[in-house]
Amino acid sequence: MKRILMAAAAALGLIAGQAQAQGFSDTWIGLRDGPYQSNVGGAPNTARDVNKMVVSLGHFDIWDYGSNFFNVDILFSDGNEPANGTLNNGSTEFYAVYRAQLSPDKMFGLNTKFGPISGINFEIGGDAEAENTAFAPAKKLLVAGPNIHFDLPPAGFLNVGIHVSKEWNHNGFSSCPSTCGKAGDVSFSAAPEFEFVWLYPLGFTGLPLDFRGFMNVVLPKGKDGFGGNTYTEILAYPRLNLDLGKMLFGKPHKPDLYLAVELWGHKFGSSGQTPGSTEISPQLGIQVHF
Repeated sequence: MKRILMAAAAALGLIAGQAQAQGFSDTWIGLRDGPYQSNVGGAPNTARDVNKMVVSLGHFDIWDYGSNFFNVDILFSDGNEPANGTLNNGSTEFYAVYRAQLSPDKMFGLNTKFGPISGINFEIGGDAEAENTAFAPAKKLLVAGPNIHFDLPPAGFLNVGIHVSKEWNHNGFSSCPSTCGKAGDVSFSAAPEFEFVWLYPLGFTGLPLDFRGFMNVVLPKGKDGFGGNTYTEILAYPRLNLDLGKMLFGKPHKPDLYLAVELWGHKFGSSGQTPGSTEISPQLGIQVHF
């Protein structure tokens, strides 16, 4: 099923805010646990009680004219989101995200900095996903549009992506070939999408602590795989991040320990009446940068 940018987006924001030098690169691996994630359309007694262990691997680099970001999550669900053909064996999901930003300042010698805006880049990217459930999602997403960078004194930032998005997916339960094209394949309408990423250091606590996270808003994208209307989807992921490596070992980000909460409304664009369409899931995670 559809996911947007997950915790990796917050990691991208952190690195983008700290490193502006050409040739900079960073790679990380992480593990997090979300015990109360939702299974949209699942049975009412299990739709909001899926435990997912998530292994992630990400990379970010800055080159002559912009930056690249890539992350892949492997999500292992418990039996409340079973694999296809089973009753109690949890499913496995792969979700990959890529975002590239091109700087007109670097490419054409422009100056897009003014007021609180530190720069405006052009962003393009995509998501790809697959999961071995009976629903058998196979998401492909393209996004493109400007990304506006704001400085938050004394040392924080907010990045705002304003995108046009286009999604293709698969619905293993689809029964509307006349409206969805080939049975099971779904082509959603193009829709506006907004991506917010922020970081604000909390140095006043005396700890290497910061508040970071992201929020994604996807406006209605036409009909879903059952021929029903989609709704405005909002995903927020606020996160408190402690640089445990710096605090205990003098080695920044080796590791980071974090506490987050995943807040999701109209998950995957579903109706608020659909079981699992609303999610509130605290998460505990660890991440190591190389």
